[in-house]
Amino acid sequence: MNSLGLSCLRNLRRKTKQAEILRKFVVRQNHNKGSLLTYGEDVADAKEKGLPIVALESTIITHGMPYPDNLTTALEVEDIIRRKGAVPATIAVLDGKIKVGANQKEIERLAKSKGKNVIKVSRRDLSYAISQRLSGGTTVSGTMLVANKAGIPIMATGGIGGVHRQVELSMDISADLKELGQTPVAVVCSGVKAILDIPKTLEYLESEGVPVATLGPSDTFPAFYSRQTFDALQSPLRLPDVESASRLIFAQTSLALGTGVLLAVPIPEPYALDPQEIETAIKQALEAAVRKNISGKSVTPFLLGELSRLTAGRSLQTNKALIKNNAGVAAEIALHLVDLPGNVSARVDGCQEVLNEKKTNPVVIGGATFDTILRVKEPEIKMNGSTHKGESRRSCGGVGRNLTAALVNLGITDTKLLSVIGDDEAGRAVISSLGKAASALRTATDVGTARYTAVVDKDGNCCFGIGEMEAFSKINSRLIEENADIFKDAPLLVIDGNSSLDAIKLALDISSRNQIPVWYEPTDLQKALKIFQCGSPWKNVLHFVSPNVNELLAMAKYFDVPTPSDESKIDIETVKNITEELNKWIPVIIATLGAQGVLITRKCSTNKPFLNKSNNPIEDGKTESRLYSPLSYDGEIVSVSGCGDCLAAGIITGILRGWKESSCVSLGLHAAKESLTSFETVPSTLKTLPVIQNFYDF
Repeated sequence: MNSLGLSCLRNLRRKTKQAEILRKFVVRQNHNKGSLLTYGEDVADAKEKGLPIVALESTIITHGMPYPDNLTTALEVEDIIRRKGAVPATIAVLDGKIKVGANQKEIERLAKSKGKNVIKVSRRDLSYAISQRLSGGTTVSGTMLVANKAGIPIMATGGIGGVHRQVELSMDISADLKELGQTPVAVVCSGVKAILDIPKTLEYLESEGVPVATLGPSDTFPAFYSRQTFDALQSPLRLPDVESASRLIFAQTSLALGTGVLLAVPIPEPYALDPQEIETAIKQALEAAVRKNISGKSVTPFLLGELSRLTAGRSLQTNKALIKNNAGVAAEIALHLVDLPGNVSARVDGCQEVLNEKKTNPVVIGGATFDTILRVKEPEIKMNGSTHKGESRRSCGGVGRNLTAALVNLGITDTKLLSVIGDDEAGRAVISSLGKAASALRTATDVGTARYTAVVDKDGNCCFGIGEMEAFSKINSRLIEENADIFKDAPLLVIDGNSSLDAIKLALDISSRNQIPVWYEPTDLQKALKIFQCGSPWKNVLHFVSPNVNELLAMAKYFDVPTPSDESKIDIETVKNITEELNKWIPVIIATLGAQGVLITRKCSTNKPFLNKSNNPIEDGKTESRLYSPLSYDGEIVSVSGCGDCLAAGIITGILRGWKESSCVSLGLHAAKESLTSFETVPSTLKTLPVIQNFYDF
C-alpha cells in the first residue's frame, strides 16, 4: 500500500475511533440525563425518600449581599427550611459542576468570593460555565432551570428580576421572566425587585401565561422592601394560605402547561419600609447609575448597594428578613404539595393508575346497617331519666358498607360488597346508597336489616350504641361460595370483623389461591382476633390490618408482644414499639389513634407504594413507623362515626392507584375530615374533594 493509502487508512481509523468515543458519550448521557447534576447528601436522601425540597438561588450569596451577611443569611435560610420539615437545596455551579444542595463549606466558598472569580449564571450562562469549568451563583432563571431538571417543583428567593425602568432605552428585561414562561417551577418571593418597573413586569408575565398571586389577606402586589407599591398596585390573583398555593401549583403541573407560578409574599410588617421613602431612594440610585455609566449585569448589584447606603443599611436588613420569611413559606407549601394525592411525585417504580389493570374490582366483605344517630346538644348527658335537647338523623352504615360507599365516592366505582340485608325499608335504603356496588348483596327473608342506634355528645363523640345485628350471622361461607366469581377480578379483599368465622376462612382460602392481598378491619375489640382464629391461611395473604389502640393491644397479646401493665396510659412510643414487633407477622399495620392521627408501620420508606404490580407488599428496608397528624379543622364536628371508615377508604384508594404512602394517607385524612362535618357516615361530598377533583380532571 502506498503512502497515500496508508494516510487515508489512518484518517479513517482516527475518525472511526472519534465517532465511537462520541457514540459512547451520547449513550452514557442518554442513560443518565442528570449526570451533569451533583446532589448534596441531604438532597439525594430527600429525593430517595420523597421528602419535600425547596430550591434556593445563590446569586444572593455571590452578588446580592456583602460578606459576611451573605453567608449568615444563606445558612439561616437553610436552617429555617429544615425546621419547617423540608430540605433546602442551594443550587450553584462549582468548578463546572452543577451542585443541587451545596454544603456549608461550598456556601462559605461562594460567600467569600465577593463576586470575584464567580459569575452570575442564568439559562444563557449554564453551558458556558460548565464547559469552562467556572463557578457561579445561579439566578432565579438558572435556579428554576436546574430545579426542574432535578424534579424540585418549588424555590424561594428574595425577589425576581423584571422589566427595567426606562426599558424603551435599554431593552433590559430579566431572563427570570422568560424562564417563568417556560419552566414549571413555583417561585416564592416578595414580588419583583423594587428597583424595576413592577407594572410592566406584571404585564410581561401575563403575556407569558404565568399565574401571579399575592399570598395572604391583601389584594395589592408587594414591592419587595414594602408590603405594597407606593400607588397600591393590585395583584392579578390572591391566595389566602399555603394550602391554596400548593393546590394551585399542583393544578398547574397536572395541566402540563409548562409555565411557572409566581407567589408573592408581602414582607412581615415589622421589617417593611415605607413605599414612598423607598421609591425616592430608588430614583436617586438610578440617577447615580446613569451618571456612572453602570449597565448590564452590574446594574442590580450597584443599585442594591446604593439603596443600602441611602437607607442607612435598613434595605439590607429588610432584604435579609424577607428572604428568610419567603423560605419558611416555601417550605410550608412544599410540605402540603408533596402530600397532595395524585401528585406526580407519588408515582414511583412504574406503578401508575392501577397496580394490575386486569384486576379492577376490589371486594369488601362485612356488615351493612341502618343507623340512627341521636345527638345531644347539651354540654352534659345525665343518666337520670331526664329529657335532653338534641337532634336525630338516619343514614346507612356498617363498616363494610361504609368502606364500600367511600371507595365508590373516591372513584373506585367497581367495588363490590358481600353482605346480607333484610327484605325491608332499611335494606332497600342500603341498596340505594351503593348503586351497582350492591349487586352482590343477599336479601334475607328470615332476618331484618341490621340496625345501629348511637347516642353522641355535642362534639360528635359516641357515648354508647345499641345494635340489632342478627343479620351479620348470615355473612357466612355460603354467601362467599355464591359469589366466588367476583374474586378473580379483585386487586384487594377487605374483610371487616362482623363477618362469620367460616366466611372469613373461606375468603382467605380463595385469596390465597388467587394471590389476592387482604386488608382486615377489626371493627371491635371482641372481633380483633377473628382473622387469626381461622387457622393458617392468613399468613399467606394478610397484608394490612387497621386496628385502633384497644384492638392493637389485643393483637399484641395474641402474638405475645409485651404490652404496658397500665393500658390507660399508653403513648405514641409504646404504640410504635408494638406495631414494629407485629410487623414480624403482618407487613403493614395502620394504627388509628384518634385525635393523634394514624401510625403506619412497614419495611419501606414513605415515598414507595404499598404493593408492587404483582400485588405483593413492597419491602426494601428495615421496619419504619411514621405518624401522620390529622388535618386541622376549626368547624363544628357533627359525628365521628364514619371517620375511621373514610380514612381507611382513602388509604385503600391510594393503594389501588399505586400512590406512595404519604399520598395515600393524605387522601385518607382529607376523607376523614370531610366525614366529621356530616351526619352521613360517608358523605357524598367525598366526590367533590378538591384534591380528588384535581387528580381525576387532569
